[in-house]
Amino acid sequence: MPSMRHFSTVIALHLLCLQPALAAVGSPELERHALAAPAVAESSVPALAAYLTSNAKTEADKAWVIFRWIADRVSYDLDAYLAGHVRDPNVTAEQVLAKRSSICDGYAVLYRELARHAGLDATKLSGYAKAYGVPPNTVFDSENHAWNLVKINGAWRIVDPTWGAGYVNDDKYKKKLDPLYFFAEPQQIKFTHWSQDPNWRGVAVAGISKAEFETMPQVDPGLFHAGVSGEALSQAARTPGFREFVHVFEQNHQDLVVLEAPLVGHLQAGKAYRLRYRADAFEEIVAIHDGKWERLVRNGNVFEANFQSGPGNVMVVGRSKASGRPTSLFEYTVE
Repeated sequence: MPSMRHFSTVIALHLLCLQPALAAVGSPELERHALAAPAVAESSVPALAAYLTSNAKTEADKAWVIFRWIADRVSYDLDAYLAGHVRDPNVTAEQVLAKRSSICDGYAVLYRELARHAGLDATKLSGYAKAYGVPPNTVFDSENHAWNLVKINGAWRIVDPTWGAGYVNDDKYKKKLDPLYFFAEPQQIKFTHWSQDPNWRGVAVAGISKAEFETMPQVDPGLFHAGVSGEALSQAARTPGFREFVHVFEQNHQDLVVLEAPLVGHLQAGKAYRLRYRADAFEEIVAIHDGKWERLVRNGNVFEANFQSGPGNVMVVGRSKASGRPTSLFEYTVE
């Protein structure tokens, strides 16, 4: 939604989770407060900003509680999106508040105005976005997305309230909170967002031109949810012969952290690769190839193994503790 959404030598990539900022915000109390906003507080932008941030103790708290309310109360205007209307630069925050539906401009302008009324320095950016599924080397003729920067303790942070509220899949909108797009990491967001705005140039990863942005490979956000850093993906993309990243199946990867694993989607037959995951929700994790199962060794909530395979597809599958059902996690092509 533009306005929105992979022997003798062991090959291992050490991956880092880059979402520490969320640990300090988004408390259950703030969330309950945001979701309990009464109709009278939602009657105007100033009233709503005052209500939402009345219990906030920090600038980050203010920024989060506004993000959380928008994700819950505003729905994506799917009809407009499917009709080809991806931008609405003249929409106002009051209009979005009244309608409770919009495309990206509406989300961004409402976030900006609520933040400003809460005493935060916030701005709305216009630019280019590549939702998952947009092929590499797609050339953008015009800007197709809007998002925000909000200043926290003197530094700009990236917020995308549209992508943080849900996504479009098979021409249907699924509302789903995604904290990945609150205080988004520049090394991650560089794969999907780009703007000519001077403010963006100051906070984004330096030196990336629009043409370079357009050639960047697709990244399934599930990799970021699984703790994979933008730096690790950039390193993997520089691997000789790189074609694409590992395929990620749609699921809640916040229950699983990739500690070590190949990120490239195409592996070499006969070579051993290190698989190491941390997962509280799974009873076991297995690698499956040609009908053969190799169980990863479990040590507490960590599952690991050195794995090698002949040509074909390799599936990494987890079995849920709660239901006992298998869940497909990742898929590689071995050649």
